[in-house]
Amino acid sequence: MYVVTPCRWLMDKVEESMLEPGIVASRVIPNGVDLGIFHPADRAEARRELGLPHDAKILLFAANGIRKNIWKDYRTLQSTLEMIAKTGAKVLCIALGEAAPPKRIGNIEIRFIPYQKNPQRVARYYQATDLYLHPARAETFPNTTLEALACGTPVVASAVGGIPEQIIEGRTGCLVPVGDARAMAGRVLGLLEDEELRLRMGREAAEDAARRFGLERMAGEYLSFYRAILK
Repeated sequence: MYVVTPCRWLMDKVEESMLEPGIVASRVIPNGVDLGIFHPADRAEARRELGLPHDAKILLFAANGIRKNIWKDYRTLQSTLEMIAKTGAKVLCIALGEAAPPKRIGNIEIRFIPYQKNPQRVARYYQATDLYLHPARAETFPNTTLEALACGTPVVASAVGGIPEQIIEGRTGCLVPVGDARAMAGRVLGLLEDEELRLRMGREAAEDAARRFGLERMAGEYLSFYRAILK
């Protein structure tokens, strides 16, 4: 067998498994996203297009089935927002991937948006928001975090699976322990209060994603591996 995984974390699992004796060669090739779609854009224009308030602090979480997805961690997201609400902060949280009535927690509104099939539409949500949150119980190498980074949106995420290989801690986003709502709330509040840092992290996130997570880069690495196998 010739084995490819999108992250080192998963390759370590393969090498510890019953597959290992049958592996001729292996490579870690990170997944890529279409940088022609997922890229930085004018935030105010994206908000106008989506009908979002221009002066709000906006957070985004995206998953297929926000509250019932067993791999994601909506409970931690809700606890994070409850802690942020106690500070009096006024925040709009977009929950992209499920149709449901809006919910309020103090000054915080959770606005549920149905699953979007159009990638250009999805990109507009990343481009319109201040931070992307990704609480998760289990992950491999999620595309949503890559899409957010490529759009220049800093990410605050659970340090699980391959996510620590996507985010450069303190430079393109922040990592928190799984299920730690207090840590996530602290990181979110710190970034919302420090606009200069948040914007700087967004710029570096987009630059790093363009270097490491482009679709063409991924395709090129697969072709290189195929050629090596054929030889």
